[in-house]
Amino acid sequence: MSEGGSRGDLLELSGIDTFYGPAQVHFAMNLEVRRGQIVCLLGGNASGKSTTMKVILGLVKPRAGTVRFDGQDITGLSTPAIIARGIGSVPEARRLFGAMTVRENLLMGAYTRRDRAEVNHDYDRMLGLFPRVAQRINNRAGTLSGGEQQMVAMARALMGRPRLICMDEPTMGLSPLYVDRVLELIAAINKEGVSVFMVEQNASLALQIAHHGYVLRTGVIALSGPAGELARDPRIRDAYLGGERTAA
Repeated sequence: MSEGGSRGDLLELSGIDTFYGPAQVHFAMNLEVRRGQIVCLLGGNASGKSTTMKVILGLVKPRAGTVRFDGQDITGLSTPAIIARGIGSVPEARRLFGAMTVRENLLMGAYTRRDRAEVNHDYDRMLGLFPRVAQRINNRAGTLSGGEQQMVAMARALMGRPRLICMDEPTMGLSPLYVDRVLELIAAINKEGVSVFMVEQNASLALQIAHHGYVLRTGVIALSGPAGELARDPRIRDAYLGGERTAA
């Protein structure tokens, strides 16, 4: 592991032990996201992937270990305080406000911001980046397809101007057409300067766009390395549990 935020690490998890009651989920887990990278965390069901995301966002407190963002310890901070530091979240199953319009959902992503002119600028930028969202802007979010909702969730997170965006299973349940589009948008977001940490079960999809990957097996990092090397490594079939998921 490299040395800290000032030397390129934007996010660093060190020695993380996490428990749900007496059941241990993570065992001395270490991982990092360097500035400008897309990093994927792969693993099967019950491997601890989603709990890793919750630890980063302060939703679950580790019993041991440290989470650092941009060199600062954020382990004990509340979720709103962590988001205010510059971490955005696209949760599993999107979790939009279904009764609210798409426009209202996007603006909820900027609720902590006071720079109205810049918020309006970012709002217009999101409509350019996500034209499908622009087409649905006055629709209730709950009436959108799964792929459309995923795009709204991504745009909502970006409205907070995060330096790092965390995505939990961004391709889950999407049709093949929307899977490809969502992956293209993740790559486009990254090219604009936003680092990405994505939890995925579908290894082949995640490794197509990631710079670096980790494979988590029952709470232990079983394999890590550059995404291209992992994609070619025969050990990934042994270390990665759960197989490939077929999109709905």
